[in-house]
Amino acid sequence: MDRGIAVHFKLSWILLVVFWSAGCSSGRYDSPVIATLNAREVHRSEFEQFLASKMGDVSIAEVADTTRSQMLDEYLKRLLILDEAARLGLNVSNAELEQNSHDNPQMKSSVANAAARDEMARALLVEKYYRQVALRDVRVSPEEIQQYIEKNQSRLTDRPGYLVREIRVQTREEADRLHGEVTRGPKDFAAVARLRSDAPNAEQSGLSSYDEGQLPDVLERAVRQLQPGDVSPVIESNYGFHIFKLEQRIQPHAPEERRSQLDVRRAQLTEELIARMNQQAIDKELDRLIVQASIRIVDSALGFPYTGQLRHN
Repeated sequence: MDRGIAVHFKLSWILLVVFWSAGCSSGRYDSPVIATLNAREVHRSEFEQFLASKMGDVSIAEVADTTRSQMLDEYLKRLLILDEAARLGLNVSNAELEQNSHDNPQMKSSVANAAARDEMARALLVEKYYRQVALRDVRVSPEEIQQYIEKNQSRLTDRPGYLVREIRVQTREEADRLHGEVTRGPKDFAAVARLRSDAPNAEQSGLSSYDEGQLPDVLERAVRQLQPGDVSPVIESNYGFHIFKLEQRIQPHAPEERRSQLDVRRAQLTEELIARMNQQAIDKELDRLIVQASIRIVDSALGFPYTGQLRHN
C-alpha cells in the first residue's frame, strides 16, 4: 500500500506544487469576489494567480472558457480540502518543509521566499490530507492485483507502437488555428495540448502511448506516416478534429529482453491498479466535501462564461 500511495503522490506532486493559496496578497481585497465557498470569499486575483501558475508561457487571454471553468473547479476543490484539513487540525511543520526541500533540490531556492514557502506548505497539507484521511482505508489484495493483470493481459504483449502527443478539439476552424500555432508559431505543442485540447490526455500535455492497431484506422494511418518530431495535418474522426506529434516510435524488445520486460509490465499494472484505487478514494472524498459545501459562483465577476460542475447550491 505504501508503494501505491507513493506512486500516486509522485504523479500528483507536479499538480499540487503549483497550487496558489488563498492567502492574503497585495490587491486581493480590491479584486471582485468570484465565488463563495462556505464562509470563504474567493477573489478573482487569487484565481488568476493560480491560473497563471498553471499556464506557463501561455497568456490568460488564450485559455479557452471551458478550460478556465475546469481550472476554477480544481481551485475550489483544493480550497475545500485545505479548509477541511484545518478543521481536523492537520498542519505542516517546519521540519516537514525542510525535509521536502531536501528531497526536492529544485525547491530549495523557492523555500527561501516566504510566499513560495507558504505555497509549499499548502501543497504538503493537501498531500497529508489525502494520505491520512482519503486513503487511510484503501487496501489492495493479491487477488485483486491478479485479476487486474489478467484483465489487461493484452497489454503485456510486446508490440511496436507510438509515443505521441495529441490535440483534439471539436471544430475544424479551431483545429486549423491551433495547427498553425504549433507548426508556424512559437507555441509549444505540449503546452497547447494541456490548455486547449479536450482529449482525456490533456492533463498529461497530450502524451499517450499506443500499440500498433490500437488507434482508429483514420488516426493510425496519419500517425504511421510521421517521423519523430513531425506534426500531423488536422485529422477528422468521430471524436472531433485531431493533431498529433510523434515523440517516439516504440520497437519490440529482443527475445532475451522480453522476460524482464514482462516482469516490468506486471509491476507497472500493479502500480496502475493501486493508483486507480487511490484516485477513486480521493474522488469519493472530494464528492463528499462538495455535497456538504455551500458554493456560489458569481458569474458577473468572473469575466468568462462558467461551464463548470460546481454550481450546485
